Amino acid sequence: MSSKFNFSFRRREKKEFRNIAHGLIPAATIAPRPAVPRTPPPRSPNPSPERPRSALAAAILSSSLMGRTVAIPPPRQRSYSESDCSRADSQTGFEPYAATALYARDAWADSVTGRPPVPSPGHSDDDDDSDEVEGDEDHVYQSLERQSRADDINVVYAMPLKHRKVQSCVFGGVCVWSALSLLRSTLAVQQALVKELREQTQILAQEKETLEKRCLQQSQHIEHLRQELCHSHTERGNSTGGSPELQNLRAQAQELVDENDGLKMTVHRLNVELSRYQARFRPLTKDEIKGLPVKGPAPPWLLDMKYLSPLLLAYEDHLNAKDKLLKSCEEELQGLRARTEEVIQENEKLHAQVNKSSTVSNKEWRHLQEQARLVLEENQVLIEQLELQHAKAKEAHSKHTLEVCKVSKQLMLLESEKQALEKELEVERKEHHALKTEFQRVRLALEHSLSLAEHNTVTDKLKRQLQDHERLKNSEVEELLARVSALEAERKTLLLDKTNLNTNIKHMETELQLSQQANRKAQKRISVLKQQVEDSLEKELIAHQYLANIVTLAERTTHERDQLMHMASTLEKDKQGILTRIIESTVSLGKLQEKVKVYKQQASAGVCALGRRLHEQEEDFAGKAANYQREIRHLQEQLHGALQQKR
Repeated sequence: MSSKFNFSFRRREKKEFRNIAHGLIPAATIAPRPAVPRTPPPRSPNPSPERPRSALAAAILSSSLMGRTVAIPPPRQRSYSESDCSRADSQTGFEPYAATALYARDAWADSVTGRPPVPSPGHSDDDDDSDEVEGDEDHVYQSLERQSRADDINVVYAMPLKHRKVQSCVFGGVCVWSALSLLRSTLAVQQALVKELREQTQILAQEKETLEKRCLQQSQHIEHLRQELCHSHTERGNSTGGSPELQNLRAQAQELVDENDGLKMTVHRLNVELSRYQARFRPLTKDEIKGLPVKGPAPPWLLDMKYLSPLLLAYEDHLNAKDKLLKSCEEELQGLRARTEEVIQENEKLHAQVNKSSTVSNKEWRHLQEQARLVLEENQVLIEQLELQHAKAKEAHSKHTLEVCKVSKQLMLLESEKQALEKELEVERKEHHALKTEFQRVRLALEHSLSLAEHNTVTDKLKRQLQDHERLKNSEVEELLARVSALEAERKTLLLDKTNLNTNIKHMETELQLSQQANRKAQKRISVLKQQVEDSLEKELIAHQYLANIVTLAERTTHERDQLMHMASTLEKDKQGILTRIIESTVSLGKLQEKVKVYKQQASAGVCALGRRLHEQEEDFAGKAANYQREIRHLQEQLHGALQQKR
């Protein structure tokens, strides 16, 4: 409804058409449209900033970016390598020939030093505090690569795969991957915690900005109202000497404005009650709704206030219930305030009496301590009750403030009733004063009518009662003094606890910053490790291809050797020189095989040493990640405890 007629129930700004009564609009234009919106609310013009992705999504993205599908040529079917390949498949998850990680050929161009590092998903440009760590790690990996290359120059393979002993290398690769996965999971948890803390700080900052904007808007609105007030006062001062016709016109305009405001208020209240009704019951169909005609004058019952009484009475019932709740809370607060003032006065009196009184014995002191403990428990219960009452009062006050803006117009209507009630109250006061004077007169008459003996007996009784009352009062004074001393001691201890908590919170904030810096360094180390793993995978694939080529070449040489031996057996008598050459070639082939065995042993030893070093480094990283996780849990527990103590 507000989208079509744009009703405003407060005259905050200067408008062009102030005297047009929005209440004169026919009810047919209001009734068919529901007050409760059936469509979702529009989006905010200032949407919240996009939330950062979670650490789990970042880890999945980085793993998907690191994995590359490289076409490997399928090996020939050979009986001597099937078992080893299947075992390597089950352990590492690569294609056949993935069980051997071999580095060869000096002409490889993609080394560690010549490749740019892959950026981590959670890495930011302003995190430059761990560049020295990256330089140290690059130096270590470059030295390892130089050692592996020095051992693997001019390698030629001619032996089958089943004679190779690479189980230690496979085990090292599996350990490396398991340690990497553990480190990624722990760092993902750390990143998630850090991002949650950042999101909370961003949300608090946004709420602070919105509150500041609201304060600025309210201050601007108040200044605008003050300017309007000053302008209206000046206009009234200038127009005091005007003609009576102008004054009549102004009075009529003011009446129209008041009537317009009243009609706006009634329409708003009707809309509120209609929205409540529609929320509880079904909406009416088009056949059931019979609105007013569009043309023609408005009927008199549409503008008469007494025909709108059922809805207004329901609205008044809601307001009365809330007013009763607020009054009851205020009465309880006043009672508690009076009780606290009485306790303060009694404490002051007790202080004065204790300064004059003598010392207390040990038994009395113990008794007073027990009573002080009981008083502390009672005070704790009373404090809890006070907190509950304050919470109820705050809730009632918040509800009441929402309704105060709506009830402000009704105050003008209720002023006349208030004046009548004040007159009745004056009459009642006069009657009360008369009754009071009559009561005093009767009381004096009754006091004079008593006899002397009765008066003496009554005075003796009153004296005895006064003495008993004084004794009780003295004992209560002593108890209250003990309670006051205990309360002061407790207040001092609470102040000490508060200071300790503040220091602990500052210490925890510094530790949290240190843990964030350590987390950034660990993320950069992980990016370096990912780059190294990617390089090792690419080198391993190149080694597989080179190995396949060498195996095919060895098969061809063996086939040619068989053919030459067959030809040598047939042409043995005619070609003795050729036979000697073939024998020399076989001798050279044996030497080459021995060299291949030596090179293969050297390569396997270098790869195993590299795997052990990587395994040790990953164990070190896993230990550091576990330490970081324990530190974060300890900090979280301390934060949780501090928050609970604050509450």
